[in-house]
Amino acid sequence: MNTLIQTSPEQSRTRILRKTFLALAVVLALTVGRVNAQIPMLTWAPETSGAYDYGTVTVGQPVSQLFTLTNNGGSASAALTISLSGSPSFTVISDGCSATSLGPRKSCGVVVQFAPTNSGQVTATLTANGRKPEAIANLTLIGSSGATRHVYWSTPIGAIGRADVEGGNVNQNFITGALYARGVAVDGSHIYWVSYNNGTIGRADLDGQNVNQSFITDAYGPWGMAVDGSHIYWANRSAIGRADLDGQNVNQSFISVSFPFGVAVNSSHIYWTNYFGGTIGRADPDGGNMNESFVTGASNAIGMAVDSNHIYWADYYNNTIGRADLDGGNVNPSFITGASFPYEVAVDSRHIYWTNSGRSTIGRADLDGQNVNQSFVTGAFNATGIAVDLE
Repeated sequence: MNTLIQTSPEQSRTRILRKTFLALAVVLALTVGRVNAQIPMLTWAPETSGAYDYGTVTVGQPVSQLFTLTNNGGSASAALTISLSGSPSFTVISDGCSATSLGPRKSCGVVVQFAPTNSGQVTATLTANGRKPEAIANLTLIGSSGATRHVYWSTPIGAIGRADVEGGNVNQNFITGALYARGVAVDGSHIYWVSYNNGTIGRADLDGQNVNQSFITDAYGPWGMAVDGSHIYWANRSAIGRADLDGQNVNQSFISVSFPFGVAVNSSHIYWTNYFGGTIGRADPDGGNMNESFVTGASNAIGMAVDSNHIYWADYYNNTIGRADLDGGNVNPSFITGASFPYEVAVDSRHIYWTNSGRSTIGRADLDGQNVNQSFVTGAFNATGIAVDLE
């Protein structure tokens, strides 16, 4: 027996309305599809919610990004115009889109460089305009930079000089009164220097304020110096001295060695140059396991520096910068040539820096020894010590 299911008037109306809405949705989707097939639709990539963030970029180390413009619509864009408005820190350095009519499913590229000149966050807007109302695409560009990094040097006439890490804004008298200054070192808050004749370690804030010419006293003919996260180190006439970062717990004979000039430190070792022995010495952070001949063949070595891969030193009389692996191997006394009586050397993640006392200049080269510039900074009178800001 068949059972007849009756439907109420309200249920019938609901079904009718549902069918009507479904029909309208289909019609609307078809209409939108036909419209989209007839207009250009421009989009930028990469992007996140209409923006692209370059992140934090160091002043003097520009970063470039390729942005791809794609037409996802069904007709050509007409001739495009690319524009960039906002902070001048953003610059279009390559434009493959302007004056191009971008057809359906076609793409082109624009490269924008972010080169901050000051700390802080800045923005700009990258716009593609095809002169049709629908053919416009905007992308917000965001970039930030930290404090400007610097390179510092000392001169025996009593001045500490400073320049931007790319060689600009040279100040030959950033700090004055540092008589007979030799080695220089910096950490995240202070700059330190040794005064050879006075037997003192000086200190100042990184902005040059709160100068203390006698932060540590009673050193004996100090020359090179270094700093890490907990201590200051300096080369006395026959020892490596050490003190806490606040100047306390001074030990003028932390490591007794022959005749050190330069000193450098990393997380695993302390290093120093033995000028008259032609060697690089090394010891553990607590001063143990001392090896005065860790590297041989480093004749006339005065200043030195160390990074995650190599040891570097300044060969005063041979006018070279030497280099060896961190394990003491692959010694190259002439890694960089053409210096002029170099005293000290410093290093960051991109460059090696050294003082040319004979030319009164600061030299610089890439980490692989290429692109040597013996006059990266000029006017640094008889420059001795050198240091570069942390990254």
